[in-house]
Amino acid sequence: MNIFISANNTNQGKTYSTLLLMEEFAKQGYRVGAFKPIETGVENYPLDGLKLLNKSKELNNAFEDILLKDIVPIQLKLPAAPIVAGDVNFDKIKEAYQKIKPLCDILLIESAGGITVPVKDNFLMIDFIKFFNAKLFLVIGSKLGMINDFLLNKFYLEQNNIPFIWAVNLFNDTYFKITHPFLKDFSPLFIQKDLDKIVQRLLRE
Repeated sequence: MNIFISANNTNQGKTYSTLLLMEEFAKQGYRVGAFKPIETGVENYPLDGLKLLNKSKELNNAFEDILLKDIVPIQLKLPAAPIVAGDVNFDKIKEAYQKIKPLCDILLIESAGGITVPVKDNFLMIDFIKFFNAKLFLVIGSKLGMINDFLLNKFYLEQNNIPFIWAVNLFNDTYFKITHPFLKDFSPLFIQKDLDKIVQRLLRE
């Protein structure tokens, strides 16, 4: 199974959530691994990619010989959307994916930015869902403005018939005062409180 992890924007907790999900799946006996097809803003090495590689090695012995370039095949220096940051070679992504996928029962594939970030002409980040035949897990960071972000993402995904599972990444408790009174009607799950429920939904749906 492949799970594609995206968010309502950049710096909302994709890597943080991915690492926690990996640990939870591993506890349940699954061979897990992580993959980040594209990372931008790379100066010396991909920071998110290194975390994903280290966690994969920690939880899955089959990753012993996997290198950082295997986890993040496209590394671009400019901190911008991939279509601006540089060339994206899909053959290179596919080659790295085919090396990693056989090592896992569950592969968590981390997005770069949100679902509509342009990768190339006529290819958005969300198109990796079909590219990898993956389920979508959407992280919504609990910052001011998240209601608008959530509703926009929900509308786009539903209009395009893309099923998704989502959860709130709690940055602080102000969420429960300024956002939860509205968002509670959507029965949100929380990364910090409901990891077991999130994993069960991802396995089931």
